[in-house]
Amino acid sequence: MTQKEKETKLIMDLAEDFAPFVKEVEASIPTTRNHYGRYGAMLTRLSKGSKRNATIFAYAMMQAGANGQGVSDALNTFFPN
Repeated sequence: MTQKEKETKLIMDLAEDFAPFVKEVEASIPTTRNHYGRYGAMLTRLSKGSKRNATIFAYAMMQAGANGQGVSDALNTFFPN
C-alpha cells in the first residue's frame, strides 16, 4: 500500500468515526456561521493544538458530510498561519 493510499484510508476511517458527530452538528440550529464554532472546538480538542493534525481531522469531517465552509472557517480561526 502506498503512502497516499494509507492516508486516504486513514481519512475514510476517521470520516466513518466522525459521521455521528457531523450528523448531529449539521442537524442542530447553528450558533455560529456554518457551525464553525463547534467544528473548531472539536478540531482543537482532537488535534491538541497541532495544525497538521487538525487539517487531517478537518478533511475527515468534510468526508463525513460536514459543511466545508464551516470546517474551513474553523481551521482559519482556531489555527491561524
